Amino acid sequence: MAWLTTHLKTLFASKKPKNPPKRKPPTREEKGKFRATDDDDNAASPNYNIQSSPKRSNSNRSSSTNSSDITDSDLLPIIHYEELHLIPQILTQYPAFYLVGHPLPRPPLPQAKQILTSPDSVKRSLIHPRKSTVRGYNHAKPSGREWWDYTPDNGGTLLTLDDESFRHVTREYFEKSIALLQKICGEFNTTYTENGDKRMVVPTEVMNDIGFSTMRYLRYSPTILERPNVPKVEPPVASSSSSSHSASSSSSKPKEDGYSLPRMEAHTDHGVLTLMTATEPSGLYVWDRNGKIFSAPPIENTVLVIAGDLMSHFTALEGKSIIDDGKHAIGEGTVLPTVHAVVLPKGGAERYSVAVFLRPKRDMVVSKHRVRKESGEIVEQDMTFGRWAEEKGQIRGRRCWMVGQERLSGGQEL
Repeated sequence: MAWLTTHLKTLFASKKPKNPPKRKPPTREEKGKFRATDDDDNAASPNYNIQSSPKRSNSNRSSSTNSSDITDSDLLPIIHYEELHLIPQILTQYPAFYLVGHPLPRPPLPQAKQILTSPDSVKRSLIHPRKSTVRGYNHAKPSGREWWDYTPDNGGTLLTLDDESFRHVTREYFEKSIALLQKICGEFNTTYTENGDKRMVVPTEVMNDIGFSTMRYLRYSPTILERPNVPKVEPPVASSSSSSHSASSSSSKPKEDGYSLPRMEAHTDHGVLTLMTATEPSGLYVWDRNGKIFSAPPIENTVLVIAGDLMSHFTALEGKSIIDDGKHAIGEGTVLPTVHAVVLPKGGAERYSVAVFLRPKRDMVVSKHRVRKESGEIVEQDMTFGRWAEEKGQIRGRRCWMVGQERLSGGQEL
């Protein structure tokens, strides 16, 4: 992971030129925000030397507008809600995209802060009885993060706060986000085979059922960090008891280096699609299929959408299996799962985020898997979503699964 660590550190490097220009060029975030909020009031104000974005109105919109033309090498695409038909092509070229003009309510970031800053006694009451990591409250203190997963079971009344407003806002955002992700999946089923039959890329079960979908409230904070038992380092010279005490105290404090900042190691998501939104500071990074890193900061009035593992199963070459054929199952139209990681900048404030995961039922068959029996006969077996998720969690390297990018696999933490 030295390669990955080196690249991430360069993103945080602050290199000041000896003779800085009088006017600083816009940052990635500034250019992205300009493109996402471009309208008559501010379209002419920033002097940003990038291609102008078409006006984004909700009425009389031309269906020929192509947001994918409005890009530069540093930015992820920003797609308008009325241009969902572009997404299948966008996800084969980019690891993620921003969606603007969507029908979602305001993101429940205040609710994320509300539940994740509750007293410890409340958090303990929200832990799943069977210690599920995708239901109720969980934490990873050595990584400086904690999370709470909403479960739609029983109308969303399980393992949650006894606060009707909290429950209503949470349930509404979850349900509308799932409906949006299902609508995006539908855009993959608008192509036709050579025989003129409609291609069903994403199974109808994904678009017609909530399945095992969930929503996660996440908090990244230096206050959560809890390093494992670290041996105390004796100072080279202890001139007094006070200096010795100071040295031993400082050795037990979390160091603000690349390995002890609040973070989430590089990984891919199990499901179909994931929708995200977050507060500042930015800390999210995504990789494309060539290993290029994109910063993915929060942009007002947009949500970020990334692909999960199952999109590779659904969009693999016809007659090929991602599991059996690996990179030989990948074509130009294959959507690879988005490798992503979170590392908070040094000295950054707390970061709250909301992630909605579209997942099918655990018993849904996602692909076929060739198995050789003891007799030597090769037979095809069903690979269900539940089995896929279980195997990925057990096999080293599946945590950050990306065909053809072995250097990113292995599940090591940043």
